[in-house]
Amino acid sequence: MSRIRQHNLHVILEAASAEFAAKGFDATQTRDIAARAGVPKANLYYYFRSKESLYAKVLLGFVEPLLEASAVLRESDDPVTGLQAYIAARIRIAREHPHIAKVFSGELLLGGRQLPEECRDLLYAEARRNVECLRSWIARGLLAPVDPEHLMLFIWSATRTYTNLGWQMAHITGRETPRDEDYRDAAATVTRLVLGGVGPVAVNEGKRLMFAT
Repeated sequence: MSRIRQHNLHVILEAASAEFAAKGFDATQTRDIAARAGVPKANLYYYFRSKESLYAKVLLGFVEPLLEASAVLRESDDPVTGLQAYIAARIRIAREHPHIAKVFSGELLLGGRQLPEECRDLLYAEARRNVECLRSWIARGLLAPVDPEHLMLFIWSATRTYTNLGWQMAHITGRETPRDEDYRDAAATVTRLVLGGVGPVAVNEGKRLMFAT
Protein backbone atom coordinates (compact mmCIF):
# COMPACT_ATOMS: atom_id res chain seq x y z
CA MET A 1 0.00 0.00 0.00
CA SER A 2 1.41 3.41 -0.97
CA ARG A 3 2.18 5.94 1.72
CA ILE A 4 -0.41 8.39 0.32
CA ARG A 5 -3.13 5.75 0.24
CA GLN A 6 -2.27 4.63 3.75
CA HIS A 7 -2.40 8.23 5.00
CA ASN A 8 -5.76 8.92 3.33
CA LEU A 9 -7.29 5.75 4.75
CA HIS A 10 -6.06 6.67 8.21
CA VAL A 11 -7.44 10.21 8.22
CA ILE A 12 -10.78 9.09 6.75
CA LEU A 13 -11.20 6.32 9.34
CA GLU A 14 -10.23 8.69 12.16
CA ALA A 15 -12.74 11.28 10.93
CA ALA A 16 -15.44 8.64 10.47
CA SER A 17 -14.88 7.31 14.00
CA ALA A 18 -15.27 10.80 15.45
CA GLU A 19 -18.43 11.54 13.44
CA PHE A 20 -20.09 8.20 14.16
CA ALA A 21 -19.22 8.53 17.85
CA ALA A 22 -20.72 12.01 18.07
CA LYS A 23 -23.86 11.48 15.95
CA GLY A 24 -24.48 7.78 15.50
CA PHE A 25 -24.70 5.99 12.18
CA ASP A 26 -28.05 7.33 10.95
CA ALA A 27 -27.34 11.01 11.60
CA THR A 28 -23.80 10.98 10.22
CA GLN A 29 -23.36 12.39 6.71
CA THR A 30 -20.49 11.38 4.46
CA ARG A 31 -19.92 15.03 3.56
CA ASP A 32 -19.22 15.74 7.24
CA ILE A 33 -16.75 12.87 7.40
CA ALA A 34 -14.98 14.17 4.28
CA ALA A 35 -14.88 17.71 5.70
CA ARG A 36 -13.43 16.51 9.00
CA ALA A 37 -10.85 14.42 7.14
CA GLY A 38 -9.97 17.34 4.87
CA VAL A 39 -10.55 15.37 1.67
CA PRO A 40 -13.05 15.82 -1.19
CA LYS A 41 -16.20 13.75 -0.83
CA ALA A 42 -15.30 11.97 -4.08
CA ASN A 43 -12.07 10.75 -2.47
CA LEU A 44 -14.03 9.22 0.36
CA TYR A 45 -16.10 7.19 -2.10
CA TYR A 46 -12.91 6.22 -3.92
CA TYR A 47 -11.81 4.30 -0.82
CA PHE A 48 -15.22 3.28 0.50
CA ARG A 49 -18.17 2.54 -1.76
CA SER A 50 -20.80 3.57 0.82
CA LYS A 51 -21.34 4.90 4.32
CA GLU A 52 -22.23 1.36 5.36
CA SER A 53 -18.89 -0.05 4.17
CA LEU A 54 -17.02 2.75 5.94
CA TYR A 55 -18.96 2.08 9.15
CA ALA A 56 -18.16 -1.63 8.88
CA LYS A 57 -14.47 -0.82 8.49
CA VAL A 58 -14.56 1.33 11.62
CA LEU A 59 -16.14 -1.54 13.56
CA LEU A 60 -13.62 -4.03 12.21
CA GLY A 61 -10.81 -1.75 13.34
CA PHE A 62 -11.90 -2.22 16.94
CA VAL A 63 -11.93 -6.01 16.85
CA GLU A 64 -8.15 -6.40 16.87
CA PRO A 65 -7.65 -4.40 20.11
CA LEU A 66 -10.48 -6.39 21.70
CA LEU A 67 -8.91 -9.69 20.71
CA GLU A 68 -5.51 -8.56 21.97
CA ALA A 69 -7.04 -7.54 25.30
CA SER A 70 -8.89 -10.84 25.50
CA ALA A 71 -5.80 -12.94 24.83
CA VAL A 72 -3.95 -11.61 27.88
CA LEU A 73 -6.54 -13.25 30.12
CA ARG A 74 -5.22 -16.68 29.15
CA GLU A 75 -1.50 -15.91 28.94
CA SER A 76 -0.98 -16.84 32.58
CA ASP A 77 -2.31 -19.86 34.45
CA ASP A 78 -2.72 -17.62 37.48
CA PRO A 79 -6.25 -16.11 37.49
CA VAL A 80 -5.14 -13.11 39.56
CA THR A 81 -2.51 -12.19 36.96
CA GLY A 82 -4.84 -12.97 34.05
CA LEU A 83 -7.84 -11.02 35.33
CA GLN A 84 -5.72 -8.03 36.34
CA ALA A 85 -4.11 -7.88 32.88
CA TYR A 86 -7.46 -8.35 31.11
CA ILE A 87 -9.21 -5.57 33.01
CA ALA A 88 -6.26 -3.20 32.52
CA ALA A 89 -6.23 -3.98 28.79
CA ARG A 90 -9.94 -3.27 28.38
CA ILE A 91 -9.66 0.03 30.26
CA ARG A 92 -6.65 0.93 28.11
CA ILE A 93 -8.74 0.43 24.95
CA ALA A 94 -11.21 3.04 26.18
CA ARG A 95 -8.33 5.47 26.79
CA GLU A 96 -6.46 4.87 23.53
CA HIS A 97 -9.45 4.50 21.18
CA PRO A 98 -12.20 6.70 22.68
CA HIS A 99 -14.14 7.38 19.46
CA ILE A 100 -14.03 3.92 17.96
CA ALA A 101 -14.79 2.38 21.36
CA LYS A 102 -17.92 4.51 21.62
CA VAL A 103 -18.99 3.58 18.09
CA PHE A 104 -18.54 -0.12 18.79
CA SER A 105 -20.31 0.05 22.12
CA GLY A 106 -23.20 1.98 20.58
CA GLU A 107 -23.54 -0.64 17.87
CA LEU A 108 -23.74 -3.39 20.47
CA LEU A 109 -26.43 -1.48 22.35
CA LEU A 110 -28.48 -1.54 19.13
CA GLY A 111 -28.11 -5.30 18.89
CA GLY A 112 -25.11 -5.36 16.55
CA ARG A 113 -27.39 -4.99 13.53
CA GLN A 114 -24.54 -3.74 11.31
CA LEU A 115 -21.72 -5.69 12.89
CA PRO A 116 -19.95 -7.60 10.08
CA GLU A 117 -20.35 -11.37 10.25
CA GLU A 118 -16.60 -11.86 10.56
CA CYS A 119 -16.64 -9.62 13.64
CA ARG A 120 -19.41 -11.69 15.19
CA ASP A 121 -17.59 -14.95 14.57
CA LEU A 122 -14.26 -13.74 15.94
CA LEU A 123 -15.75 -12.16 19.05
CA TYR A 124 -18.04 -15.10 19.77
CA ALA A 125 -15.17 -17.61 19.52
CA GLU A 126 -12.95 -15.46 21.72
CA ALA A 127 -15.69 -15.01 24.32
CA ARG A 128 -16.21 -18.78 24.51
CA ARG A 129 -12.47 -19.34 25.01
CA ASN A 130 -12.43 -16.83 27.84
CA VAL A 131 -15.48 -18.34 29.51
CA GLU A 132 -13.91 -21.79 29.33
CA CYS A 133 -10.73 -20.37 30.88
CA LEU A 134 -12.76 -18.97 33.77
CA ARG A 135 -14.68 -22.23 34.08
CA SER A 136 -11.39 -24.16 34.34
CA TRP A 137 -10.09 -21.87 37.09
CA ILE A 138 -13.37 -22.24 38.98
CA ALA A 139 -13.33 -26.04 38.64
CA ARG A 140 -9.77 -26.13 40.01
CA GLY A 141 -10.74 -24.01 43.00
CA LEU A 142 -8.66 -21.02 41.90
CA LEU A 143 -11.73 -18.78 41.66
CA ALA A 144 -14.90 -18.68 43.69
CA PRO A 145 -17.76 -20.83 42.32
CA VAL A 146 -19.62 -18.20 40.31
CA ASP A 147 -21.24 -18.42 36.90
CA PRO A 148 -18.39 -17.78 34.40
CA GLU A 149 -20.68 -16.25 31.77
CA HIS A 150 -22.02 -13.67 34.22
CA LEU A 151 -18.55 -12.96 35.56
CA MET A 152 -17.44 -12.18 32.01
CA LEU A 153 -20.51 -9.98 31.44
CA PHE A 154 -19.79 -8.10 34.67
CA ILE A 155 -16.21 -7.37 33.59
CA TRP A 156 -17.40 -6.24 30.16
CA SER A 157 -20.02 -3.89 31.62
CA ALA A 158 -17.71 -2.49 34.30
CA THR A 159 -14.92 -1.70 31.83
CA ARG A 160 -17.24 -0.44 29.08
CA THR A 161 -18.61 2.17 31.48
CA TYR A 162 -15.56 4.31 30.78
CA THR A 163 -16.54 4.41 27.11
CA ASN A 164 -20.28 4.98 27.46
CA LEU A 165 -20.42 7.32 30.44
CA GLY A 166 -17.53 9.68 29.90
CA TRP A 167 -19.73 12.65 30.76
CA GLN A 168 -20.58 11.12 34.14
CA MET A 169 -16.94 10.37 34.79
CA ALA A 170 -16.12 14.01 34.01
CA HIS A 171 -18.89 15.17 36.37
CA ILE A 172 -17.65 13.00 39.23
CA THR A 173 -13.96 13.86 38.82
CA GLY A 174 -14.56 17.52 37.98
CA ARG A 175 -12.43 17.22 34.86
CA GLU A 176 -13.81 17.58 31.35
CA THR A 177 -11.30 15.06 29.98
CA PRO A 178 -10.20 12.02 32.01
CA ARG A 179 -6.48 11.89 32.77
CA ASP A 180 -4.22 8.85 32.54
CA GLU A 181 -4.35 8.41 36.30
CA ASP A 182 -8.16 8.31 36.13
CA TYR A 183 -7.94 5.28 33.87
CA ARG A 184 -5.30 3.68 36.09
CA ASP A 185 -7.52 4.20 39.12
CA ALA A 186 -10.47 2.78 37.20
CA ALA A 187 -8.54 -0.38 36.31
CA ALA A 188 -7.34 -0.78 39.90
CA THR A 189 -10.85 -0.31 41.31
CA VAL A 190 -12.54 -2.74 38.93
CA THR A 191 -9.76 -5.28 39.51
CA ARG A 192 -10.15 -5.00 43.28
CA LEU A 193 -13.92 -5.45 43.05
CA VAL A 194 -13.61 -8.50 40.80
CA LEU A 195 -10.83 -10.21 42.73
CA GLY A 196 -12.48 -9.33 46.03
CA GLY A 197 -15.54 -11.24 44.90
CA VAL A 198 -14.06 -14.22 43.05
CA GLY A 199 -10.32 -14.23 43.77
CA PRO A 200 -8.31 -16.45 46.16
CA VAL A 201 -9.49 -14.57 49.26
CA ALA A 202 -13.12 -15.10 48.26
CA VAL A 203 -12.41 -18.79 47.61
CA ASN A 204 -10.85 -19.22 51.06
CA GLU A 205 -13.70 -17.33 52.71
CA GLY A 206 -16.17 -19.62 50.95
CA LYS A 207 -14.33 -22.71 52.22
CA ARG A 208 -14.35 -21.37 55.78
CA LEU A 209 -18.08 -20.75 55.53
CA MET A 210 -18.68 -24.30 54.32
CA PHE A 211 -16.66 -25.76 57.18
CA ALA A 212 -18.52 -23.57 59.69
CA THR A 213 -21.99 -24.77 58.63
